[in-house]
Amino acid sequence: MLKVRKDNNSGFFLGALFGAAIAGATALLYAPKSGKELRDDIQDELDQLLDRASEYSDYAVERGVEMYDAAAEATEDIKVNLKDSANQFKTQVNDLSKEASQEWSKVKSELEQSKHKIKDDAGNLADTVADEATHLAEETKDAVDEVKDKA
Repeated sequence: MLKVRKDNNSGFFLGALFGAAIAGATALLYAPKSGKELRDDIQDELDQLLDRASEYSDYAVERGVEMYDAAAEATEDIKVNLKDSANQFKTQVNDLSKEASQEWSKVKSELEQSKHKIKDDAGNLADTVADEATHLAEETKDAVDEVKDKA
């Protein structure tokens, strides 16, 4: 990214320009010259002042264009960075969404398997309990029959 350097010389330049103009005018007014010479000198000083002011104006316009270009470039850089960040974020969200979907499918499958295993285990346990109950009932019947026969 392009950084714009702050230039403190422009204020100094403007102050120097006005100071030189005032000093030149003061020097001309106190110089012992004829009216025509004085007017010519004042005109020369004024022409120099106008030339310096024109140069300062050109400099200010040039700096303004540089600042505008730097701001436009910085703005474009920011747009590109934001677009890249948005695309990266979108990609990350899509990746996380896919990963979450896959994980949910795994959990759902494991729950389904657990449900079938519990159902099978419960069925086997019920069969085992029923077999044991039948076996105990037969033993009890046999014991009761033995007691009856002895009695």
